[in-house]
Amino acid sequence: MSSLSVTTSQKPSPNLPVAGIIPFSATDWPGRLTVTAFTQGCPLRCSYCHNPSLQEFTPAPHDFSEVLDLLRARHGLIDALVISGGEPLACAGLGEAISAAHEIGFPVGLHTSGYVPARLGSILADSATRPDWIGFDVKALPEHLPSVAGVTSVVAARMWESLDIVCTAAREHGMGLQLRTTLWPGSVIEQNIDQLQDAAAQRGHALVLQWARGVDADGVYSA
Repeated sequence: MSSLSVTTSQKPSPNLPVAGIIPFSATDWPGRLTVTAFTQGCPLRCSYCHNPSLQEFTPAPHDFSEVLDLLRARHGLIDALVISGGEPLACAGLGEAISAAHEIGFPVGLHTSGYVPARLGSILADSATRPDWIGFDVKALPEHLPSVAGVTSVVAARMWESLDIVCTAAREHGMGLQLRTTLWPGSVIEQNIDQLQDAAAQRGHALVLQWARGVDADGVYSA
C-alpha cells in the first residue's frame, strides 16, 4: 500500500537587502505611524548624507522576512511600512517587497531620489507594486546634481525623468506624493530655490524644504 506525502512550500521572502529597521516611526510618512526599513546601497554621494554607512553595496544584516514578521505582529498598532535607504530603487526586489507588504494589509511609503526611472515606472504601473505614497527627493536642478549628489549628467537627467513619472502617477492613480529638497545656507540649491519651487508648482505640487543639520559651509556632514 503506497502512502502519499504532502509537502507545503512557503513563499520565499522578497530579495530586498535591509540594513536597518525602525519598529516605530512618526516622522517618515506625514500623518502615519510606520515601521521603516532602510535598504543597503546607494549610488549617490550627497555631501550632507546622514547615512553614509548605507552607501556601499555590501551584504545586508537583515532579511525582508523580518520586516514582514514585524508588520504582522503590529497589526492595529502600525499604519504602514516605509521603505527608505540608501536608495531603494537600486534594489531589484523592491516591487516584490511592496507587493508582499500589500498582501498582508499594509500601505507602503517609499523614499527615493528617482535614480532608476525604468524600475520606478515598472513598479508604478502595477497596483500590487505601486507605493501608496512617495517622498521624492528633488535634490537639485539637473545641471547642479553632479556637484550636489555625485552623479553624472546622464543620471541627473534620469532623476528628473523620474520626477515627471511620480507626478503623473500621483495624478492618474491618486497616489500620495511629497516633493522635497534638502539644502543648507549658501548652497547652490538655496541659490536656485525659486527655480526648484517653480518646477514643483508646474507639476502641481509644493516643494517641502528640509534644512541639512550637522553640515559645514560646504554642506559636508560630520557625524
